[in-house]
Amino acid sequence: MQKKDVVKFFKKKGTIVALSLCLVGGVAAASYYTMELSQNAKEEEQNLVDLNEEPKDPEPSDPITTDKAAAQSEGNTKENGNKNATSGDSKNQTESDASKPTLANDMDVDPAYLADNEAKTSADANTAKESEDSVDANSTNIQAKIEPTVDFGDNSTLTWPVAGTVLIDYSMDSTVYFKTLNVYKYNPALIIGSEVNGQVLAAAKGIVKSIDVNEETGTTITMNIGNNYELVYGQLKEVPVAVGDVVETGSIIGYVSEPTKYYCEEGSNLFFEMKKDGTPVDPFLYLE
Repeated sequence: MQKKDVVKFFKKKGTIVALSLCLVGGVAAASYYTMELSQNAKEEEQNLVDLNEEPKDPEPSDPITTDKAAAQSEGNTKENGNKNATSGDSKNQTESDASKPTLANDMDVDPAYLADNEAKTSADANTAKESEDSVDANSTNIQAKIEPTVDFGDNSTLTWPVAGTVLIDYSMDSTVYFKTLNVYKYNPALIIGSEVNGQVLAAAKGIVKSIDVNEETGTTITMNIGNNYELVYGQLKEVPVAVGDVVETGSIIGYVSEPTKYYCEEGSNLFFEMKKDGTPVDPFLYLE
């Protein structure tokens, strides 16, 4: 080939050759750069792993073994101390017992005197016991005397509490007419007509349970006469007794007062009611 032909060939193909060389060089450079980056990344990862690892502590000694040794040492110390203290206490106790005076050695006491003294002490104790029993018995007797007894029974009787006539009879089976109220109703008591200021007497022995004032029966006394029996006295005035008083049969417990507004038409009277276990019963059945 002639020189001109070579020159002409390179002129025609030179551009292509140059581009090819540039492409090969670029690929080589890219490959080198990629390898460099990969190497750097591996080194950085290795460094991070080294930094994150915590240093290993040395293995601690066994705490159980250490505590056992300390406890054993302390126990030996205490045991030795207790032995010494026990030995010292025993020695001191022996010396103390030896130094205490005994009755037989240090005191000259007559055995007969001791026996006599013991007998006197026993006698004094018996006397004190007898005195105590006597005081208890006296207290019981006094209490029995203080606490009143009332004993009204089914066969007992009542005395009339006032002088007068029955205005309205007891009636719990059928209604009766009340003139002042102008009504028919049940009547749990005897309405006994009596003069104002007439004496009202206890129909049986009893204990004053209550003294009340109400609109229908005025001043009213309730008395416990025993065995769950009670007597109720209403339309009273000038009552001389008090709650807790023991009232004998026939004693004055008050006077007939002016009638309340519930008994204006009936006139002055004594409201006389009898109860057994809280339920009204006919007092007329017990009156003599």
